[in-house]
Amino acid sequence: MQEKNIYVSTLNDNGEFGIPVKLNDKVNVPGNKESVFIHPDNMTLYFSCDGLPGMGGLDIYMSKRQPDGDWGTPVNLGYPINTAGDDNSILADPNGKIAYFASERSGGFGGLDFYSFELPPNVRPEKITYFKGKVYDAVTKRPLEASFELLDLTAQKSLYTSLSEKNTGEFFLTLTSGKEYMLNVSKPGYLFYSGNFSMNASTDLSKPYLMDVPLQPIDTGKVEPLKNVFFDTDKFDLRPESKAELDKLASFLKTNKTLKIQLRGHTDDVGDKKKNQLLSQNRAKAVYEYLITSGVEKERLSYKGFGDTMPVVKNDSPEHRQENRRTEYKIVGK
Repeated sequence: MQEKNIYVSTLNDNGEFGIPVKLNDKVNVPGNKESVFIHPDNMTLYFSCDGLPGMGGLDIYMSKRQPDGDWGTPVNLGYPINTAGDDNSILADPNGKIAYFASERSGGFGGLDFYSFELPPNVRPEKITYFKGKVYDAVTKRPLEASFELLDLTAQKSLYTSLSEKNTGEFFLTLTSGKEYMLNVSKPGYLFYSGNFSMNASTDLSKPYLMDVPLQPIDTGKVEPLKNVFFDTDKFDLRPESKAELDKLASFLKTNKTLKIQLRGHTDDVGDKKKNQLLSQNRAKAVYEYLITSGVEKERLSYKGFGDTMPVVKNDSPEHRQENRRTEYKIVGK
């Protein structure tokens, strides 16, 4: 009988699953693997296996996703979860404290029985919370079905790609704590939306993270901020984590082939006004040049720096000054 291995298949942009890919040899050792369960944190994989060192028969193991996206060396959950009999079909609850599994052991009713136990800290999944919101037309407030993508901002890696619900515009997904996230939402006929947020140690994970997304219809004069374009203080070199956002903007312009935009840079009111104006212009120019190198015709692009002359809020706090330091684009031709 051919041994069983673990494969992964990824949902593509068309909503179809791609060709299954076999997991690495740390997980797929000789022998059978069964009862695969990945926690909603998308970081912790549980499975049963009879080919790794264990207690006997099928034992339950845990593997963690590594920074490079691959899976780490499996860890045996140990006694008394694993026994000389077969132990499998583990499910861990969303908060990662309690797990349920099937086991064939003495003291049961015969064959496989269901058990629950508290997961030891070293094999628990990452802490998670939930992300929910609604996509709607910014003018009419009508709910919209739109494509959205959630990325790990630091790793520049896509985590989720899906659609908001057709009739309500709502979306709902899980988030792992300790990450910086980037959200992109798009729909034909609308400017694409970008946002970012952090799930750090101070975040209350007992409540869902809420973010409604208003999409602006494409029209001359509309302005949309690029919230995931980053520069170091007093510099105009694009930071690496800006790439995902700018690639989305380039793709948007290639899809909407007649649009012309102006890239616009802004600063807060700290420092010399002439220096701020030049800095804002150079930052807008950096985005302009990136789009050209990405294949957007330069005839469709222009750029301008406004310094501190167009704040969106008063420069009366560090948070407000950060909000005023921004890069955006304006539709100047359809």
